[in-house]
Amino acid sequence: MNRKCRETVLAAAGIFLLMYALNYFMPLHRDDYEYSLIWLTNQHIASLPDVMESLWRHYLLHGGRMVAFFFLDVFLLWGKGIFDIANALMFLILIVLLTIHARRDWRFWQEPRLFAVMGAFAWLSFPHFGEVAVWKCGAAVYLWTGVFAALFLVPYNLQCRAMAQEKPPVRNWLIAPMLVLGVLAGWSVENLAVTVFALTAGLSWWARRKGAMPLWMPAGAFGAFVGLVLLVAAPGNFVRYDAQGSGKGILTHIGNQFAGNGEMALYILPVLLLLLAAGRIYRLHLAARVDMLHDNAARERPCALKVGQIACLLWILLLVFSYFNGGFFANALRDFLVAHVLVPLGLDKPRTIEHFANVMAGFEEMAIYWLTIFFFYSLLKRSLGFSRDKLAAARTVSWLEVMHTFPAARYAAFLLPLALFNNFVMIAAPTFPARATFSSVAMILVAACAVLRDPVVADVLQSRAKKTLLAGAAAICSFTMAAALFITAAMQEENAVRIAIVEQAAANGEDIAYMKPIPLKNRALRHVFFVDFDNGVTKEGLCRYYGIKDICVER
Repeated sequence: MNRKCRETVLAAAGIFLLMYALNYFMPLHRDDYEYSLIWLTNQHIASLPDVMESLWRHYLLHGGRMVAFFFLDVFLLWGKGIFDIANALMFLILIVLLTIHARRDWRFWQEPRLFAVMGAFAWLSFPHFGEVAVWKCGAAVYLWTGVFAALFLVPYNLQCRAMAQEKPPVRNWLIAPMLVLGVLAGWSVENLAVTVFALTAGLSWWARRKGAMPLWMPAGAFGAFVGLVLLVAAPGNFVRYDAQGSGKGILTHIGNQFAGNGEMALYILPVLLLLLAAGRIYRLHLAARVDMLHDNAARERPCALKVGQIACLLWILLLVFSYFNGGFFANALRDFLVAHVLVPLGLDKPRTIEHFANVMAGFEEMAIYWLTIFFFYSLLKRSLGFSRDKLAAARTVSWLEVMHTFPAARYAAFLLPLALFNNFVMIAAPTFPARATFSSVAMILVAACAVLRDPVVADVLQSRAKKTLLAGAAAICSFTMAAALFITAAMQEENAVRIAIVEQAAANGEDIAYMKPIPLKNRALRHVFFVDFDNGVTKEGLCRYYGIKDICVER
């Protein structure tokens, strides 16, 4: 095994161990209890026939995401321990597939740094990470179906690259596998299913126009169409839409687009800033100002911090210390704002104060995250020498010229609008939660890594900003990973105490289980997913699962 393979294996092991630890600490939660029962009954799933019965009832009464819920129900039947391993592997497989898409080549192990960067991007950028990649129900819906779609699209990507090199491979043996994978990819989540079908149908048409369309391309597109029809035509979709979409006009649907895309942009901010830096490097390169980028670039030179940067760094250190010591700064700020702002304005109802306290519970982690991002981006700009004169020179080059010159830029310019289209499909849905941007973020990460590995960009970043980027990545990832592991472990203990209360109430024949609220409020930038036990969805599923009538959280 050569050095690159060893480094890739090491990075893969780190990703797997992190994900396994999070899955190990994450208990059954919320909808997991609903899906542990035959749908809308109180009967526990105890066999594969029970799984199929539950899926059929779900298809008729709630929705068409059968691929996701088949795997969820099966793993809930087999036990949490098996799922913990399988889900960590699925996340690792997703990173492998996204790296393949960024390279447009199967040999992902040849770029261990790119593999590690993709893993870091995925950790930081997927909105509500704990909800879409760790929590069992959410991971089955978004992570698992995302893996099927990414795998299905790999042959299309490689085929298009081969056609660009005028060496189109013919792989007719792929017809049957691509048909099956197409059904799985199309039978995923609604917006991704539409995008997958539209993309594969369009690529098949384009390949036919070029006279180089192997038969597996339309076969896969047809499979995606079949999966899409099975997904959206489920009778349960209309039942659920009547319940959730009633009375919501077009303005609500349009407003959902701003909210969903806006929240996605907040999560992918580090990626967007790196794309901005890469774009400037491209433009400076074409502006015949290569000397500005490479002068004395044999090594990255340390630069003295400015007063503003020092102040920012001190604030970050104070907030980190407070965060891991009870959040005394956020608590003091919360109490001050309640006493001097909310109360004088008459906004002092208990429920209002509770909501405000929940918001303030995440203040420190968000502040640490944003301040760290902008602190290191300011260092990055200095390392790259982005002065006013250089940026003025860059603006003399159009983005069209950049895309015409650099294949990686063209590839990114294709993927970024595709991601926005994937989000736009959600306009048909009554709601657009940030977790629904999961597949769009995956496309953006592929685009970013494709650009960052381009030698024109990579050489400049390697020579001028390597230490800055490594320090920034280490600071942000270590903080969020430590916080996520710490909070998830603490949440597991709190959950176990309350489940014991519910089990005792059920064993005693009591109708109601009484408990205190979970004191934890921090969620490590949503890398941890939990809600209290009196939440509607959580309470209903738990009560039916344990055979009691109600859960009362004593607030």
